[in-house]
Amino acid sequence: MTLSNHSSTSRFLGLMGILTGGAVAIGGVLMAVLMAFSAPLRGGEAGLGGMALPQAAAMGALGLALGAVLAVEGVRWQRGIPAAPFHPRRVGWLWLAFALLLTAGTVASVLDAPPVLMALFHAPTLLLLPALVLSLVGGGLRGRGGSWSDVRGGLLSGALLGTGTALVIEVIMVVFLAVGLFALGLLPQEWLQQAPQALTTGEVPFPTGIEDLLEVLTPPLILVALVLVGGLVPLVEEVTKTLGVGLAGLWLRPSPARAFLLGVASGAGFALTENMLNSLFVGPTWGPGILARLAATVMHCATGGLMGWGWGQWWAGRRPWRLPLALGGAVMLHSLWNSCAVGLVLSGLIVLARADNLVWTGMAGLLMLALLAIQFLLACAVAVALLWASHRLGQR
Repeated sequence: MTLSNHSSTSRFLGLMGILTGGAVAIGGVLMAVLMAFSAPLRGGEAGLGGMALPQAAAMGALGLALGAVLAVEGVRWQRGIPAAPFHPRRVGWLWLAFALLLTAGTVASVLDAPPVLMALFHAPTLLLLPALVLSLVGGGLRGRGGSWSDVRGGLLSGALLGTGTALVIEVIMVVFLAVGLFALGLLPQEWLQQAPQALTTGEVPFPTGIEDLLEVLTPPLILVALVLVGGLVPLVEEVTKTLGVGLAGLWLRPSPARAFLLGVASGAGFALTENMLNSLFVGPTWGPGILARLAATVMHCATGGLMGWGWGQWWAGRRPWRLPLALGGAVMLHSLWNSCAVGLVLSGLIVLARADNLVWTGMAGLLMLALLAIQFLLACAVAVALLWASHRLGQR
């Protein structure tokens, strides 16, 4: 390929990146507006009250962020700018901004601030979470693991390809699982009968009261939830999260350090989308919810880095068996994390429903403390492992 042809291809790819980035940003903003004002049309509560506006702001911020990443990469391709090594410096302002937003948002949520104010704290804080983890990894690699372009590509791969593929597979699994549960009589048949009407009215066909939910949650259903959320979902997400890294290896043939950075960035992109879609915590639980999402972001980046390193070993051709080992380790970590989350939700429901029973409340409370301790230790362990791997790979 001649220089002129290569330049023409680069300019075309750059233009496509800019246009696609603009479309993603506009789509995110339109989706945010639709989410904010659709609740009154469905007969629900005010669309700008409760969770609707913070959730809509998060969706709009996600679209703008991904669109900006695409546009920046498109500009680089169009202008032929070389990719600089990924070694972020002076990142203290990120941590300062996060501390200020977390403090101000927590105070505002405790004081029951209006949704408009909470939306201003909510979306920027969630956007900072993957940036904080990537800054630490970049500092450990010291520019020897890849470029800013690799980070942008990994973010887009995890946020779009990884999340989109995982969502499609998980929806199919849930549909088949629900059909099986209805066929076995483990779910009330009236839920299935009310489902078509729920699609048009927006009303939830199953009970939302705590007592009613506990009556429906029989031991077989709890076991199915643990298998789904604690087993199948981690497997699907760990395979799809770094799918772009595996495909990129066909022509990149990345070194272990570069593959590790691509995996971490893919995990950060996956966590970014998941954080925005799961941002349904408001009120006094906002601060703890943000910290929980930070811990989940660290977990996703760590397992993504592990999978990325495994892909690097695969494409190096020297120890390809390390890829299935990396997948097994990532799935085990993710499975333990999700299982603890399911246990916390069930324990919380028991505490709320059996508040008048000291025995049940005490047992459920102890279980919640134990599960929180496990998640805290797991988050600390994966954070230390992530930093250690970054420094080791950065020294080679």
